[in-house]
Amino acid sequence: MMNVLRSGWKQPGLPLVMVFLMAATLYAGGGKEAAAPGTAPIVVRAATGGMPRPFTYVDESGKLAGHNIELVQAVFERLPQYKLELEVTDFPSIFAGLDAGRYQVGVNNFAENEERKQKYIFSDPIFKNRYVAAVAASNTALGSQVKTLRDLAGKTTANSVGINVATAIENYNKANPEAQILQTYSDADLLLILQEVEQGKWDFNLIDKPMYEVYQKEFNLALKGIELSDDVSGNIMSTPFSYLIISRGNEQLAADINRALREVILDGTSKRINEKYFGSDYSPEVK
Repeated sequence: MMNVLRSGWKQPGLPLVMVFLMAATLYAGGGKEAAAPGTAPIVVRAATGGMPRPFTYVDESGKLAGHNIELVQAVFERLPQYKLELEVTDFPSIFAGLDAGRYQVGVNNFAENEERKQKYIFSDPIFKNRYVAAVAASNTALGSQVKTLRDLAGKTTANSVGINVATAIENYNKANPEAQILQTYSDADLLLILQEVEQGKWDFNLIDKPMYEVYQKEFNLALKGIELSDDVSGNIMSTPFSYLIISRGNEQLAADINRALREVILDGTSKRINEKYFGSDYSPEVK
């Protein structure tokens, strides 16, 4: 049984809403490590930004859904010594909450970078990524491939603050002041940003390839996806994976999450979740 509570989360176009998703206490079975008799499970508070869809979002009925959400729920179903509480907040507050000890886990398809590695524990990979540049279908300026980020110099885009694509563009702009990519920060939903690319407000949007395909299938946007070279992909994320992030001091929790995550991948649960949301399996390999 799961309870949903609401309080002040901000989503564009909607009233302030906060969604808490609380997993019920789970019981031992099939080799799972239960909490000691008479001992309450340890509460683990996890935060998500509630976008981008389909990784994490609030559905039409007000329930938290998405690939990352179902995956972390499946992980904690195998960890009955813990009780998972999922909270939706704005993206920067995930990091602030982890730093302050309010949250123990961040769930937002996080890419790895050096700054984050110094502050947080990364889980084993939860998703294998690739990126494309989404442009208007009539746009021929970028050709068939973005070979370097300099190919995007002088062109406009919009991104949420703190996401790995925005960070990669920031780093490029700092190193190349004479050939800037014109990035605007926006708290708009990704669908609106893609529609604005379609309409010509922005020249491009760098987006996960599986997510781009999902949006194209659902909304039939007048866009095309231009492949990125390995060099550009490497600028966006040093490794082609996404992760959960865990606050420092929770090393045992991280080890337990990784153990359960391995089970979720090996028993086909991750594959089922991927195919539900993307139509293909983007599960990482496990050793």
